[in-house]
Amino acid sequence: MMKLHPFSPERRIGYVYQVEGSFADVALIAANKLPRAHFGEYLGRGEVGEFVVVDVGGVATFGRLLRVGTALGRADDVSAQGDKKIPIEGRVQLLSTLELSGATTRGIAKYPKVGDAVYAASSEAILAVIGAASSSGAATLPLGRLSVDESVPVAVPLSRLFGRHLAVVGATGSGKSWTVGHLAESVAALRGKMILIDATGEFRTLADRATHLAFSSTAGEPTGTVAVGIPHYMMRESDRNAFLNPSSGSQLPRLREAVRSLRLAKAIQADGTADPAHQRMVQASGEIVKRNGTIAVHQAAVNKYIATVEDPNSPFNIRLLAAQVQNECIWGTDRNNAAKFGDTDQTSLGYVASLVSRISDLLQTPEIMNVIDPPAGVSNVIDEIEKWLQDQDQHVLRISLKNLTFANHLREIVVNILGQTLLTWARDGAYASAPVVVAVDEAHQFFDVTVGDEFASTHLNAFDAIAKEGRKYGLTVCVATQRPGDLPAGVLSQVGMTIVHRLADGRDRQRVEQAAAELDHSATKLLPGLVPGEAILMGVDFPVPVSVRVQKPVAPPASDGPSYDSWGS
Repeated sequence: MMKLHPFSPERRIGYVYQVEGSFADVALIAANKLPRAHFGEYLGRGEVGEFVVVDVGGVATFGRLLRVGTALGRADDVSAQGDKKIPIEGRVQLLSTLELSGATTRGIAKYPKVGDAVYAASSEAILAVIGAASSSGAATLPLGRLSVDESVPVAVPLSRLFGRHLAVVGATGSGKSWTVGHLAESVAALRGKMILIDATGEFRTLADRATHLAFSSTAGEPTGTVAVGIPHYMMRESDRNAFLNPSSGSQLPRLREAVRSLRLAKAIQADGTADPAHQRMVQASGEIVKRNGTIAVHQAAVNKYIATVEDPNSPFNIRLLAAQVQNECIWGTDRNNAAKFGDTDQTSLGYVASLVSRISDLLQTPEIMNVIDPPAGVSNVIDEIEKWLQDQDQHVLRISLKNLTFANHLREIVVNILGQTLLTWARDGAYASAPVVVAVDEAHQFFDVTVGDEFASTHLNAFDAIAKEGRKYGLTVCVATQRPGDLPAGVLSQVGMTIVHRLADGRDRQRVEQAAAELDHSATKLLPGLVPGEAILMGVDFPVPVSVRVQKPVAPPASDGPSYDSWGS
């Protein structure tokens, strides 16, 4: 490891005169005397945001200059100085310890003493701190350049960037999408694996750098985009309940039985050797109508095809679901001859009427049915993802939700099914040797979603579960959002690194501050002043919070807003 020389006399800017906790107050006696550059390298002279090192007995305590002012205190005192030199002082936040060998430690091994010399940090020292993990030869992702010194490149070790989940947050126009686009391009260049869930279609500019899947329609998508749907039988019961919103009293049991009956009907129709009595149970349409003496036959068929009936992903004809829910409304016993065994229970029909109406409306909505009951020529998105995962030459998979309707919470349910499927594969060891990153744009729409009402509600939490346990299976998530305040508090707390662009909203900044490590809190004060494309990297998996100008992606996302140039012309 190369020996560092952080204490060059030409870089001395002052001395420590007071230490308070993790802060040191510095007299910047020489800052204005230093040149702007030293041997072609930018030289910090006491500007807010710059890095400094303090010589503490031969060990460098690394810090950031947070505040610059004068001991005079008032404007009239400053103006009274005339041409005299104005005493300048600053406050430094102490961040980490830098050994002369190049080794770094997060936290302060030795605190400064009054009189210790303070130096402007060299690019060599800065790189030693922010790139500490890369010195071991670990793979890195080039992210951009240091804001205070653009001659310093910032490359983040992959284990720190994606190892414990990543969040990219920022207000509209701050460069959040730019950063996600650069990450996707970099993953492709590094031959990694990233699934990008594109909520608005802006990442279609990735073109041939990604494989593209699109729900509902491929209009406006790159050439070669595959149209996909997600068959309704891929839904878990909770997803289906979120979709149809049955009441827990009488509607849910009827819906559950209707699905079981339709699975049974499908199995009987597919079995060329099915018992004739069982075949007679199934109407020409595919329904099962349990009348009078057919109850016993129905139970016998259930016993024979029990594996199919109980399989949560067994296919069935959803277009018969409304009729089958009504078919389930039968008397289960002979109630003192009030009705014959198997006759229709009119009271039960009344209870399920609203559910039947919702299902019927659904069946007549093409933009929904074309997704959950895909026509010929439309692929199963789960099959396409599985095929992409097995192809070692494919590195970025973009799934476009641009043309997917918002009706019936379809977007949230589709994304939840994708997340649950990926997590199930992860638990089975699918990513043990080849980790996968799932980037979710507009993530606040898909985390911790509850649909329904106070009488019957469903919690869609697949990606919350990935954030909590996916890392140990090789499945990590990149959360991208302009509204971190709308994310569950527990999600950001699971994130190892956060790339924070400009945030003006107080609630959004507060949520980021709550999730930030203690030494990152002061860095969040810089958030409102960041320029587009500039971001602060911080988190438990990064040695010190740093401000970076993110590298422009080769193909920037199509995130421009509408043009008003034609108005008034």
